[in-house]
Amino acid sequence: MSQSNLVKRADFLAGLSATFLGAFVRLANVLPSGFPLNDGGLFFTFVQEIQAAHYRLPMYSNYNLASIPFLYPPLSFYLTGLLSTLTGASLLDLIRVLPSLISILTIPACYLLARNLLKSQLAAAIAAFSFALLPTAFDFMIVGGGLPRALGFLFCILALHHAALLYSSGQRIYLVTTAVFAGLTVLSHPVVAWFTFYSIAVLLLFLRPNRRGLVDSFVVAAGALLMTAPWWWVSIARHGLGPFLAAFQAGTRWWSALLAPFLFLQTNEPFLTLQAVFALLGLFLSLHRRQYLVPAWLAAVFMFETRLTATYAVIPTALLVGIGFEQVVLPGLAGVRDDPPQATPTSSMYRSRTVLAEGIPDTPGTGRWAAKLATGYFLLYLLIAAYLAAPREALTQPQRQAMEWIRANTPATSQFAVISGIGPAGIDYVSEWFPALAGRASLATPQGYEWFPARVFDRRWSLHSDLQVCMNESTRCLEGWAVGAQSPYTHVYLVTHMPGEGDEENPVDLYASMLSSPGYVQIYHQGAVAIFSYQPAKPSSP
Repeated sequence: MSQSNLVKRADFLAGLSATFLGAFVRLANVLPSGFPLNDGGLFFTFVQEIQAAHYRLPMYSNYNLASIPFLYPPLSFYLTGLLSTLTGASLLDLIRVLPSLISILTIPACYLLARNLLKSQLAAAIAAFSFALLPTAFDFMIVGGGLPRALGFLFCILALHHAALLYSSGQRIYLVTTAVFAGLTVLSHPVVAWFTFYSIAVLLLFLRPNRRGLVDSFVVAAGALLMTAPWWWVSIARHGLGPFLAAFQAGTRWWSALLAPFLFLQTNEPFLTLQAVFALLGLFLSLHRRQYLVPAWLAAVFMFETRLTATYAVIPTALLVGIGFEQVVLPGLAGVRDDPPQATPTSSMYRSRTVLAEGIPDTPGTGRWAAKLATGYFLLYLLIAAYLAAPREALTQPQRQAMEWIRANTPATSQFAVISGIGPAGIDYVSEWFPALAGRASLATPQGYEWFPARVFDRRWSLHSDLQVCMNESTRCLEGWAVGAQSPYTHVYLVTHMPGEGDEENPVDLYASMLSSPGYVQIYHQGAVAIFSYQPAKPSSP
């Protein structure tokens, strides 16, 4: 077999192997689950409303009975609705499985991007395995609420790959493909679109920092704007720019987040932080060699992201893992000289391009088997750690039955305090699914309120955290929360025991307090869910 065929075969096997391992960790908990992992109720409602409108874009969403401006980029909702209509598959099954399937496709896309930017097949292959198995590459993608994010992330990576090709080769066809993928990203997810925007700016700065590159970038931006005009033109005409500005400001950056770049917390590894260490080695080596593109890209993520920073830092982090493992760890184990490799037929960099076909660089002594052992351990550890870190929480059958009971047996105007004990609000799947399945208002659910002015989203996020504290307090805490939040409630949905936690003979403190407090009447109790109606005592007349 010729050298070029060996390279092509190794190239294919690397991408296929990384995709296979990534598919395993993404589907291992999704397929056995009978319900979408974590959240997804908001988007489930969006798809239902689009179908009910016969695929015309609704003006408002009735999620949480809040008349939320329907401004979320709708591509993933139309895709899901059409698949359900054409195939007869249930929406819940599609929302359960589609995010994982889309997330799997991001792995070969990331491999293409890594090959383009790193110019080394071995480093790109390691980066692909890193991306496939880093928890932050999929933990917020494969859940039900990851549907638009996963789709946007796929188009984002493809847009970045084609932008890099445009800046490095100058071929005009990449103007079109970059604009198309960027436009699809905008139509999928707003935060991923923002990530795509400044990431392309970083690529421009380091790959083609001249007038031609700037003109090409404007052409791409104009093409993406033109492609997405039917959506944003209608949305702005209906609601103005205010909701978009409110959504952009939603979310709070904690000062502690400034430590993340120094502690390299973005890998979210459950045990040994091997990938963080390898990425740091790649970072320092890149800085030493004045190869600033990937370090600058990582810095831009920490600078411009306020929510899910670790998710968007995963691509530059995986690239740094590839650099660090190939050019620091393996040479150190194999005894390769430590001077920067040159792309000559006898150099380690040249050999790395065919390493998957020929094995670890051939060095005498114990170095070769040590390097192979380290590589094997690295991949096995990443697979185990990724599997154990994968999300697996989902709304239980008793919880779903309780919400269906609420829809059928409580007044439509009921106001619920939903207390699940899960925090923060971004991972509280009980509170997020409640409005979608129960059809009643949840007083502290923040999802969907990003589009409201006066930082309503941030306020409701705080209200949610304060409410969950009451789970282990008395009714005085709950009633004090209602007064402070100016959110009087008529009912309480209380999770008395979380799955796998607690003793069923000893429910949470609030449950016992409500049973003995005046004004609270238990109207439902099945499994680990109790529902109370509440009528505050009327003040006595003087």
